[in-house]
Amino acid sequence: MTIVEHLAELRQRLIVSLAAVFIAAMIVWSWSTPILTWLARPAGSLVFLAPTEAFFVRLKVAFFAGLFLALPVVLYQAWAFTACAMGEGTRKIVLFILPVSYLLFLGGSALCLFVVVPAAVRFLAACGTENVRPMMAVGAYVDFVGAMTAAFGAMFQMPLALLFLQRGGFVTGAGLADKRPYVYVAIFTAAALLTPGPDVFSQLALALPMCALFELTLLGMRLQN
Repeated sequence: MTIVEHLAELRQRLIVSLAAVFIAAMIVWSWSTPILTWLARPAGSLVFLAPTEAFFVRLKVAFFAGLFLALPVVLYQAWAFTACAMGEGTRKIVLFILPVSYLLFLGGSALCLFVVVPAAVRFLAACGTENVRPMMAVGAYVDFVGAMTAAFGAMFQMPLALLFLQRGGFVTGAGLADKRPYVYVAIFTAAALLTPGPDVFSQLALALPMCALFELTLLGMRLQN
């Protein structure tokens, strides 16, 4: 293909990706109020400090939820555009990794939204006093929940990162198994940093699944050998 043909294909795939995100966001927009109500349940009630804040928060919720729903389409378009530059083996590996990565992100996000966020918000709200009462702004609260969810989804990409490192010859399953105590310390340290406050339940809710994923990754490395 010529450069012009590549650019035309890139334009087409960008249009498809943007259209998928836009359609998904429009669908989610009609559900943005119940979604926002559900997200706010751990906080009890939220306030908005500017006349436009609630509207823009609903837009933000619709956009990112739409992006989340349309992500398989976006990832496929990216894969289809770059597939011509890959070997047959690499294409098969990437085509397998994309849905696995999405499912891992879903798992991490679900863990955060259903388990960690409610516990974290209860803990943080309890840090107030009789004269210092929580009054959470909807914009700051949604940003907090979004950042936590993205961090958990990213942390759940660890198995794929380790498999890539193994394929590149940077690590081995046996080497990682020997360093298991250090890996566990790193996992629990990351869990403590990503979960707010000294809430042990939230830290364990992230650390224990990460340890299980690490052990499953080691098993997969051994099976490959």
